[in-house]
Amino acid sequence: MSNDRPARDWMAALRDAYAIHNIVALRPELPLWIIRWDGGTKLDWMELTDPHQRLKPFHFEIYFGKEALRDEHYLRAIAEAREDGGVVLKELLGFWDLFYALPADEERRTFLYAGQFCRAQPDWANVTSQWRTFAGIEPASANPDFAAFVRMTLGLPVIEDPLLDAVRSFMKLYAAFLTDRGDQASIQQAVDALNREYFSNLWPIEDWIVSALSPDKFQLTPWHHEGRLTDWMKEGLGIERLPTTVMALMPVDPPDEAVDPMRTLVRNAQMQRAVLAFARSMPETAATRLQDYGVAIVTSAEPGRNAVRARFELRERAQRFQAFLRETFHIKSIVGVGRTLTPGAPLHSSYREAIIALHMCVQIEKDVLFFDEHNVGSQLRYADLQRAADGLNEAFERESDVEIRLASDKYVQMVLSYSAERIEVARSQFLAMLFQLLARIERRYPIRTEARDRFANDLVAKLEEAQSLYQVVEGFKDALARLGLVSSSALHGPKVLRLEATLQYLRENFAENLRLPEVARRAGFSVPVFTRAFKQATGTSFLSYVRTLRVEHAKRLLSSSALTTEQIAQSCGFQSQHHLLRSFKKVVGQTPGEFRRVYALRHAQS
Repeated sequence: MSNDRPARDWMAALRDAYAIHNIVALRPELPLWIIRWDGGTKLDWMELTDPHQRLKPFHFEIYFGKEALRDEHYLRAIAEAREDGGVVLKELLGFWDLFYALPADEERRTFLYAGQFCRAQPDWANVTSQWRTFAGIEPASANPDFAAFVRMTLGLPVIEDPLLDAVRSFMKLYAAFLTDRGDQASIQQAVDALNREYFSNLWPIEDWIVSALSPDKFQLTPWHHEGRLTDWMKEGLGIERLPTTVMALMPVDPPDEAVDPMRTLVRNAQMQRAVLAFARSMPETAATRLQDYGVAIVTSAEPGRNAVRARFELRERAQRFQAFLRETFHIKSIVGVGRTLTPGAPLHSSYREAIIALHMCVQIEKDVLFFDEHNVGSQLRYADLQRAADGLNEAFERESDVEIRLASDKYVQMVLSYSAERIEVARSQFLAMLFQLLARIERRYPIRTEARDRFANDLVAKLEEAQSLYQVVEGFKDALARLGLVSSSALHGPKVLRLEATLQYLRENFAENLRLPEVARRAGFSVPVFTRAFKQATGTSFLSYVRTLRVEHAKRLLSSSALTTEQIAQSCGFQSQHHLLRSFKKVVGQTPGEFRRVYALRHAQS
């Protein structure tokens, strides 16, 4: 059988494949599939990108009984794509897909599919609204299903205009390549142009920065073999010279503000995406995400400047990022800066130092901190860490608040230096220290095993659940403060841990009908002794303490749910809606309605 079509140049085909690979392989969060339709209701799928186990919206559709909606969605979409002839954009339950009927299939039963993705960066209102549609229940950060849904949504690609038009054009070129219908010279050139003009700028590849920051000594920097930045690296990274310095940035919430973990996660994702885009506008600067809480930035000062002028330039650059976050999100941020290395050197040591300096910013309350501005040496040995731990133990033994604060700051500093960005290393060090201190206190003030275990579990809960290094440090500091209370000689004998166990009982059961005589009896005290010890330990009365617990929970519900004040009053243990109103006003200085309106307005603006 003769074939009138000329044989295609095999090298041209390879170049086409390589150009397509440069877009598809480096952006696996947008899967591409071929769909074959049988003319009825059956669809056969062929995945074109690497198989992966990432959660997608359709997993939640299946779990929550909405699989039939997606089946109907696919059939309607391919019917429209058959008629339209172009790339069709379709939405289901707030998430989007693209469909393209391959022109090579004369029956128009074969489609190129891309999805699922978001059309805008998810915000809290959008995520919670979609959750209600999927699950039919109110969002709650304590619900692991909701937490998984939030993380899934934040992991989807965000494809806005004009990137959407570029993806549409790419799908047509990819379809031409798959069906061998493209001009031998045009596919590669067109795909490279899309990559250069749209994808590199609007969907930059973070993997190159990640590999440059990697602690793996066998992981080469992207520019290792060339010894310089190639044109395609300059396009992808948005910089013209080799980076020499790493900065680490993260937002800092006010210490007196109640923080919802999932809301913060959504806010941080918005912040990260905005900062990554802003970095493209900064001179010689590129950025990548720092876990789920911050941003790692690679940059360099103008060559030839002396150390003082170079540091001034880097500090000014850090402050521009902070000003951007302040103006865009109305939040404060801190920046740690690692030491400047020679151009082309692996950046991990500067990255590690930037992380340490970032978390030391919190300890010493500075907005921008260069690593060499504090006294942790880069050659830290484990013996140094152990000496810092011994110092904290001795400070607790002497019960000196000043010594405990200084020793704890030194210990945290040493742990951060020892662990760098390895969360589990820091967590294990902090947990070991807390249990050492608890054992020391227990030897002084014996307590029943059951109460001791309950207290220990509560003590480390926040630390064990922390998802970022910043949260690990905060969890350790909170636990240390509680241990400082129970170790105080102002409370004598076994009262200390009995009272702490009682405080935990109140935190867990604040919504119940709590009566002072019953709680005192449960703690093993008479009412007068319990009242004095309680005041000594907490600085407030039993009734005020319980009222504050209930109001704090009411604040969380007001800011994260649509429950009425009457429903919130019942959930928090108040006798009536009027009781909630009176107590809330006394503690917060606002009515529940005013608090909800101010909170909604503030987060709408951010």
